[in-house]
Amino acid sequence: MKKENKLVADLTSFDSNVLAEFIASLYGADTFLDSKIERLLLSKDTDKLTKLMKKEIASLKRSQGYIGYYESADFSNKISELHYEIENNILPKWPDKAFKLIEALLDTAENSLERCDDSNGDIGDAYQNICLLWLKAASMSSAPKSGWTNAVKLLAQDNDYGILDPLLPNAHMLLSEDELRQLAAYYENGLRASLTNKYDCRADFRWSVNLKGVAEALKDPTMYQQAMLLVSPSPNYIQMEDMAKFCIGCGAYDQAMKWLEGDWGTAQWDKPNATRLSLLADCYLGLNQQDKRRITLIELLDISPSYKNFQKILPLVSAGEAGQLRVKFIASVLKQSDSYAKLAPLIQLEEYVQAEEIAIKDIDKLANYSYTTLLSLLKLVPEDRHLIRIILLRCLLDDILTRAKTPAYNYGVDYLRELDQLDTKITTYATLPVHADYMLQVKGKHGRKHSFWSKYNTQ
Repeated sequence: MKKENKLVADLTSFDSNVLAEFIASLYGADTFLDSKIERLLLSKDTDKLTKLMKKEIASLKRSQGYIGYYESADFSNKISELHYEIENNILPKWPDKAFKLIEALLDTAENSLERCDDSNGDIGDAYQNICLLWLKAASMSSAPKSGWTNAVKLLAQDNDYGILDPLLPNAHMLLSEDELRQLAAYYENGLRASLTNKYDCRADFRWSVNLKGVAEALKDPTMYQQAMLLVSPSPNYIQMEDMAKFCIGCGAYDQAMKWLEGDWGTAQWDKPNATRLSLLADCYLGLNQQDKRRITLIELLDISPSYKNFQKILPLVSAGEAGQLRVKFIASVLKQSDSYAKLAPLIQLEEYVQAEEIAIKDIDKLANYSYTTLLSLLKLVPEDRHLIRIILLRCLLDDILTRAKTPAYNYGVDYLRELDQLDTKITTYATLPVHADYMLQVKGKHGRKHSFWSKYNTQ
């Protein structure tokens, strides 16, 4: 934000004619930028801007081209730009026109999501934001003859892609408490009828989810609980976690604690009891019962030795007890089988010698970690911890080159150049191959990836 404010301040110092000529010179270079310039020029003429927006939304609706993963961010920005123009330049002056535009924009979601790789969720997020704008615009617009409650009910029926997930939890932006409770009664009656018919468990789920959504809008833990228990009279630990979190979010700590009684046990890839203790500690925090919170957090650290859990305890114990807990925590970390579970807390505790030993020992395991996991580890390592950085940078570079991810070659070049720089600073590679030998290995395996090497050799 500071950088943006400085840019605005610098631009205001220019003569308006200079800026106008500069903007004109950009026109025609990029279709996305052209649209922004056209909308800027029409921002004072709401009628013409509305017509332009209708045209762009119609184009979005009928477009058929596939949008790959690496193009999805730009596409979501395009959708967000339309959102911005409607919200800021049309809605304040013409709410009814803005509402119709928002409905039309929301209607493009199915076509957009059907033809894109939205693995990162950017496009879905953009449409969820439009769903929230629908509520805002509706609250400023003329109500339909059948009323807004019915309009919300009809819209919520078509949520196959999850873009309307924010609708009911935020319906208080539009509906009164009485209207929300009428809507809740509709969903509860529908749920009970569906359960009686025993026809379609998916229908049961939809009725329950919608009832939960209204409960969120009302911040009503009893209603939320009812929506869950009607479908699952004996909830599993995931459902109990959901219920406890909702109660905590509503400040209903006593109700939350009812769901946190007893041991939740363990699962193959999960630690349910750690989750239970963490939520229980949150309840004690909300109830200002610090001694019980301290005891609970110590128990949590025993079964889930993470740096985050260790940090939670420190303000609640003496310096002497903190030292004892640190020693015990490190011992627990070193017993972990997962390399990340060992390395991350050791780096955060600045126990770099032990971290380096583990990184060298587990280098083959680290090489099989996902790119994002490796990157998250690298972000924890200070620049002066050369050996750990070298190990992680090599793993990241090998991952990019092995998978031949050409769109990521720029990142790979950055990693290799950092490895070049670290070679001039490091005093010992321990048992690792030195940089020259590593480079021979990389070129031996990936020497034919010419697009990568051309980028690397371009200084």
